[in-house]
Amino acid sequence: MIRSIIVGLFVLTSIQLFGQKKILLCGEWVQFGYKAYNESNFKIIKEGFPIKKCQFKCDGTYWEDFLWKDKRKWTFNSDSTRIGFKFTEFMGKKIKDESPINSFETIIIKLTADTLVYGHDMIIKRTGYFGNDSTSGRDAWYFVKKK
Repeated sequence: MIRSIIVGLFVLTSIQLFGQKKILLCGEWVQFGYKAYNESNFKIIKEGFPIKKCQFKCDGTYWEDFLWKDKRKWTFNSDSTRIGFKFTEFMGKKIKDESPINSFETIIIKLTADTLVYGHDMIIKRTGYFGNDSTSGRDAWYFVKKK
């Protein structure tokens, strides 16, 4: 009995946290900075350089305008710490794919009412004349919510 109550409370808490994160994430975002996987400090994007603009809609749709324009479907993973995407349109061409989103590569680093920072874990493997090596790290993209 107590076990059922604890499981029930956990499920309700998870649903509430998912809803709160979704409400925070939904909206239009404009990029202002980045950090490359092999750097320790973030950099503000200088005037004249391309910036990413994107919008997460609460109905699970997403659009992005960066170096190209695309539309996607999005969802959280089970604990709402990562986001998975599936393209529905790329540079004006519709993409039909009814399979579920099962890859969640975008990691939410920080999410508040006005700030979004997400990243991707990177592993770069090199092979060459002098041997093999690899480098790893996490890139990060910094956004502010458009008012």
